Amino acid sequence: MTMTQSDRRKYPRLNPEGMKASVVLTPYEGSATVIEGDVVDISFTGIKIRLKAPLTGNLEGLIRIGLNLPDTRIPFYINGILKHQATPTELGLHYIDSSNVIDLDKFILECVKHVKTSKA
Repeated sequence: MTMTQSDRRKYPRLNPEGMKASVVLTPYEGSATVIEGDVVDISFTGIKIRLKAPLTGNLEGLIRIGLNLPDTRIPFYINGILKHQATPTELGLHYIDSSNVIDLDKFILECVKHVKTSKA
């Protein structure tokens, strides 16, 4: 019996409909770029975002992710690194800002509530 990737997942992925994301790319040299997108899914360790426009160039440097829940507008910001880029408009990011664990817990709890109410 083999385990699928979802079976090995420590934290479930949530699909909060309508959640927007701002991805701030700050290269090691140069000025920051802000790219808007929609959250495809989110978990305690990472996030997948579908960008409004294709990404040009590479993702080197600091990546800061800004999120807001659609109903409550509760803001949350966390730093991340590129985990994968399936297409020029879809990014998988892994969180690297472990100092925000309590805030991340609160935000994910709000995501769980939003997913339950949006499907009811």
